[in-house]
Amino acid sequence: MMLPLGGDRPSAQRPHSPGAAARVAVMCLLHGAVAAPLGAQDSLQVVPDSLTCATCSLDVSAVVELGDIDGPGIVGEQARIVRSVDGDYYVSSPAQEGRLLRFSSAGVLQDALGQTGEGPGEYIWPVLMRKSADTLGILDIRGLRLTTIRGSEVATWRLPFIVDSWDILPDGRHVYNGLSFEPERIGHPLHVYDEVSRRVARSFGDEGVRVDRSSRSQTALRRRVAVAADGDIWAARATRYRIDKWSPDGRRIARIERAAPWFHPWEGSPGSPREVRPLPVIAGIRDWGDGLLMVVLRVADDEWRPMRPARIVQDHEVTSAAQKERLFDTVIEVLDTHAGTVVARTRVDERMTTLVGRNEVASYAEHGEWGEPKYVVWSIALSGYRR
Repeated sequence: MMLPLGGDRPSAQRPHSPGAAARVAVMCLLHGAVAAPLGAQDSLQVVPDSLTCATCSLDVSAVVELGDIDGPGIVGEQARIVRSVDGDYYVSSPAQEGRLLRFSSAGVLQDALGQTGEGPGEYIWPVLMRKSADTLGILDIRGLRLTTIRGSEVATWRLPFIVDSWDILPDGRHVYNGLSFEPERIGHPLHVYDEVSRRVARSFGDEGVRVDRSSRSQTALRRRVAVAADGDIWAARATRYRIDKWSPDGRRIARIERAAPWFHPWEGSPGSPREVRPLPVIAGIRDWGDGLLMVVLRVADDEWRPMRPARIVQDHEVTSAAQKERLFDTVIEVLDTHAGTVVARTRVDERMTTLVGRNEVASYAEHGEWGEPKYVVWSIALSGYRR
């Protein structure tokens, strides 16, 4: 069934071309069942589903492929991709066994950092946090550690939470969405972290969520975070089209509620997307400045149908990344957060999974009949917009 989204599919096509979980103990805490109400300082915008810019369009075009068909540049499924300030792409996956691959802007493998382990310069699943002239910052999302590399000097230390998404504030501090281990922070989905002191400066965002080991509980805490142009923090619920704006000191400034009839909020997953039509999810957000906020959402493919598992491993049915590509489409919207409107929207017949930098998104693909994973990076541009 076609969702009533409006907008046209972009004409861009794919460019031609012939995993140990962290062991953590999470304490349980029961919070109130009622979500925190808006305070006197908050503003609420209910954004209708209609488009307000007749001349606007979103142009989606493939810019590069990452991942080689053989050799050291092979990447695996579930890859995380980050683009550095100098234009290189840093790619990692559980299959890389602690290595962080660096590709050029043209998709050519340059080198690999790290190896598997828990010592300095060793990782379980590394992701680039930031890169400057003399420093690399690397987050180990499985090892729950941060590493800084300055020349030959390597420093590594542990984080007090499981990280889901993150961004960097203008003052250099980090903002994380994560599940905290510390009793006073349990239930708070957002954490401002000071790398210099190696301490959490503030945790906030509690909305009365019961915190335990259940997937429903952890889904309720999941946020997609992005630093706003003014230095505040956007935080979007993954399974509800609600986006809050917070100050770094934990004060909620504004809330956006999208009145989207095609996105019904949900808590528990209905089942495998291979067996049950998948529900919509916010995959990521980015602040484009001038009040514009890009929102990337995964929705069920137009032609979704149940399918058999790709394989069975020890009596466990496995849905492959290639199957997930056929199960999902991507919706991209640009919101005018000043006016409370949808400026532009498009739907793409791709399962876009990773936001890369400010205006790029990556989707999974394969090297033809060989089946080795690769990732296509797509550029998203807004045209025809005038404030």
